[in-house]
Amino acid sequence: MRRILTVTFFLTLLFVVSPSDLFAQSGSVGTELSMAIFPEHPRPGEQTVISVESYNIDLNRSDVTWFVNDNVVKRGVGEKKITVVAGKGGERMDVRVIALGENGNTYSTGLTLRPAEVNLLWQAGSYTPPFYKGKALMPYQGTVLVAAIPSFTTGASVMPASSLIYTWKEGDNVVGDSSGKGKNLFVFRGEIPVNIKTISVTVESPDHTMSADATITVVPVSPRLMFYEEHPLYGILFGKALLGGFTLSGDELRISAIPYYFETDTKTTKDLVYDWQLNYAPLSGQSTSVVTLRRSTNDAGFSDLFLETHSTDENKSFQAAERKLTIEFPAKNDFNSGEAGAAQ
Repeated sequence: MRRILTVTFFLTLLFVVSPSDLFAQSGSVGTELSMAIFPEHPRPGEQTVISVESYNIDLNRSDVTWFVNDNVVKRGVGEKKITVVAGKGGERMDVRVIALGENGNTYSTGLTLRPAEVNLLWQAGSYTPPFYKGKALMPYQGTVLVAAIPSFTTGASVMPASSLIYTWKEGDNVVGDSSGKGKNLFVFRGEIPVNIKTISVTVESPDHTMSADATITVVPVSPRLMFYEEHPLYGILFGKALLGGFTLSGDELRISAIPYYFETDTKTTKDLVYDWQLNYAPLSGQSTSVVTLRRSTNDAGFSDLFLETHSTDENKSFQAAERKLTIEFPAKNDFNSGEAGAAQ
């Protein structure tokens, strides 16, 4: 029996002297205090709240003293919380708290802050036209690349991104295959049913002394089609989209369809199918993103142009869109009969 008790006490002692986590030192054997920090991984210059708690002594009746880098910053009965401003990247800040309990015993614990920073950038593999000023958004069932940009410094030197440890999460689930040393890139794909994606990463230094985290939210969108006039001299007139209705002033109109946020490299590609209709009748021979229409009468009237576009990839069945345009033909007294109907 004595041998069993001795072994048990030895194991317990080893457990107590181990740090309770990677970044906070919870004190020596017999400590009754624990510390919490918010945010858990402060960035450089960020306001940080540090609190102390105990399940064994009444801190509300204890004389509590707080030290930052060995300087007293707060003291009083029941002072269980302080607010500090994290230093520069990699700058060390030692925080310690001492509590004098009602029983006359003194308890202490402390932690060390070394702020670091990481930012997340994401890029969708979807199409936008040249000189588009907006961001290419993630389409339904689309693929997104997320890059972690860490800023970990020690003194005047910057730790290379390849030396850091990355833990990636999709929602609340750790993605083990994408996590590890130097893995600062993460790729995910949208699924059905369509949901907002929350991607987060925790980055740690190899010696566990520095840590940072970041989170982004990516909202999948439905791809869309936009119509633009394609001028024979000036090309596609991106400055004004054709919405709802358009009045044809000449004899001919060339329309270009732009497939925003479809997962393709170009608008003229095998990745997409273009189905054009004029007055709900298919336009034979029209299978590209551009269609040319010509007047067939000198009378006034209207025609409805319709386009449906979808991905050829069966795994991207939700990447589809449609657009309708009503074209008005004013009366033309000197109309010279030419080709009838729609042409290529």
